Amino acid sequence: MYSTDYVTNQDIMLLLAKRIKEYRLAARMSQKEMAKKSGVGLATISHLEQGVNQNITLNNFISLLRVIGMEQRIGDLLPELPIPPMALKQINKFIPKRVRRNGDSTKS
Repeated sequence: MYSTDYVTNQDIMLLLAKRIKEYRLAARMSQKEMAKKSGVGLATISHLEQGVNQNITLNNFISLLRVIGMEQRIGDLLPELPIPPMALKQINKFIPKRVRRNGDSTKS
């Protein structure tokens, strides 16, 4: 499941749960310790890691990321747009919506 072709939301959730568990274990932290540090219920963490329940709130997920020191990586998930949306809107005003062609465009 290391491919970037995730077919379903469930595939993505299983990958995220697996990664959370790997980071927790790398930090030599039990589920109970993670629950205490994050404020997320022990059952929630256990069910997430087992793939039993994949309906974790975004707030709880961010709390788990904080405990493993990965909250800064959220910016990698949705990086800033290279051009602000309003500037893009201004640029798009000058791009023609249609190209009109004359029937005599082949004459010099």
